Amino acid sequence: VCVGERYLKTYVWLSCVFVANVIVYTVVTLSRRPLSLQASGRSAFIGGHLRLWQHRDFHGLPLWDLLLLYMDRLENPILRNATSQFNLTLPGTCGESFHEASQKLADFSSYPSHLQAFILSMHCRDYPLLIGPADDEACPNGTQLLVAVRSQMANFDRRQAIRQTWGRTGLVRNVTVQTLFLLGKQGSGDGHPDLEALLELERQKNRDLLLWDFQDTFYNLSLKDILFLGWLRGHCPSVELIFLGDDDVFLRVETLVTYGGNFDTITHRGLFAGHVIQDAAPVHDCKHKYYVPESFYQGTYPPYVGGGGILLSRDVATRLYEASCHLPLFPIGNIFLGICLRELTLVPLNHPGFWTFNMEAEGQEDLCAYKELILVDHRTPQDIIRLWRGLHDPALAC
Repeated sequence: VCVGERYLKTYVWLSCVFVANVIVYTVVTLSRRPLSLQASGRSAFIGGHLRLWQHRDFHGLPLWDLLLLYMDRLENPILRNATSQFNLTLPGTCGESFHEASQKLADFSSYPSHLQAFILSMHCRDYPLLIGPADDEACPNGTQLLVAVRSQMANFDRRQAIRQTWGRTGLVRNVTVQTLFLLGKQGSGDGHPDLEALLELERQKNRDLLLWDFQDTFYNLSLKDILFLGWLRGHCPSVELIFLGDDDVFLRVETLVTYGGNFDTITHRGLFAGHVIQDAAPVHDCKHKYYVPESFYQGTYPPYVGGGGILLSRDVATRLYEASCHLPLFPIGNIFLGICLRELTLVPLNHPGFWTFNMEAEGQEDLCAYKELILVDHRTPQDIIRLWRGLHDPALAC
């Protein structure tokens, strides 16, 4: 009998320890997500984190923060059933609109139409890939550096200028480079011409397009990035570094490869580099390109890299995708990646060779000024071709 009692006491003790560990893990997990309302007097924070066990007026939160807390609760097996106070239910399919989110915004009707569309569909990330290269064509010959260029269907001239210049595939200083273009759909209902036949010809000739079945707007750039990072998880296993940038930049691939150094897994772990922007705040002018209403998000943004171009390692790309699955989408792509970095407690690395905000006017015609740079933003297709030819002119002396 005594032996049985000892076993029973041991079992009870182990059970209590297990339950205690589950509770501690739950509290730590739920408390690790920083919110944007650090300056708000309505919150109770410890080290910038919300104390989730304290009473909270959820109705006073901007929509993005409310959705963050809601997703936290849904993912927690203990608190999953305690979500009724949010008065939210995520739509079950991409075909359904997220009307409950829009109903949380008293000023939703004043939002720009594309931002309204973003909010009504921000629950969906499962968009099929309509066009993509075969597995052996996506990253052939053991590609080490993958250049992924955000483009739009109508930007044929930009893509072709890149293919003829810095986007050429093949060996660059003994590093195998491959370029792919990332696209979404632009329907004729939005005033765009029907370009699908032309796009099919482009696909057949170049085999370097990735096209997903979502509406390609400025506010959906974060979605485009996440779809690409999700695609990358199952493709291009030899790739160790990824450049992710826009189709209006001039990229010095040779300088990028030199900066990358030895292309191996160990050297580049944890890399996320570019032009780092800190202490930025949302723009509340509704006429501005980067407009974000106060009812959607408040506070400052985390450090992020200007969207013109980013260099990141394979392991960070994988972790960014995983982090994004636990966060509400944000309507500005480069800021959403910064939020994902913050979730991973990673800090972006600033590199002076990334010129996201263009060059001084007097230096734009000086070819030698581009020699040591990695990237310059806001260039036309004609600028890109002119710069490429000038910088590869044997007579250029710098």
